[in-house]
Amino acid sequence: MGGREIEWADLAEQFQKDNSYQESLMMEHEVLNTTKGFRGNPRLMVITPASDLRPNRPPEGAVCVYRAQVEYGLMLPPQPEFKEILNSFQLLPAQLSPNTVAYIYSFLKLLQARGIVWSLVLFSNLFSWMAVSGYGGCLALHSKLRKTMFSGASSSHSDWRDFYFFVGGDLGIPLTPGVCPTEFISDIQWMAGTSVQRDLEVLKGQN
Repeated sequence: MGGREIEWADLAEQFQKDNSYQESLMMEHEVLNTTKGFRGNPRLMVITPASDLRPNRPPEGAVCVYRAQVEYGLMLPPQPEFKEILNSFQLLPAQLSPNTVAYIYSFLKLLQARGIVWSLVLFSNLFSWMAVSGYGGCLALHSKLRKTMFSGASSSHSDWRDFYFFVGGDLGIPLTPGVCPTEFISDIQWMAGTSVQRDLEVLKGQN
């Protein structure tokens, strides 16, 4: 399923109405250990799970974060490039599978290693979004190249949604799922210029 085929309004509605969520299995000490990389930021507030909170019903001013996402590289507040993706496509961290987080950060590291400047145009020429079946409103990334760009992350989506917590504060990202603006899913918008075309050629076949 490519980005253009996703009904973004329906995607946001699925996320908000998803009744399959269970209460988080994380204990307070597990949350503290998971968030040690960004817990010291005075602009952030880590909120432990509670029986009345769900990923699609977080505390006011906070977002849901999965333990697996942090293990795969998610930092808060997100890096500017990651923040741009969330804001441009009007997505919450909780709508991204752990593999998606891993692929985005791997992509950023690949760009850095090759001396290529990040751009949303480049990202959207290499990847498209696809809905994760059975996980209402959640997305994965699909490479537009013939071969898989990254490997090594688990492909299992069996229990990652059982371990979550919440983070509030100055995150600079959406707090509710939105509808992706048309200009960010239109092929015309992503017609690459000469410099982007050169970067695409360099990245083809990279792993």
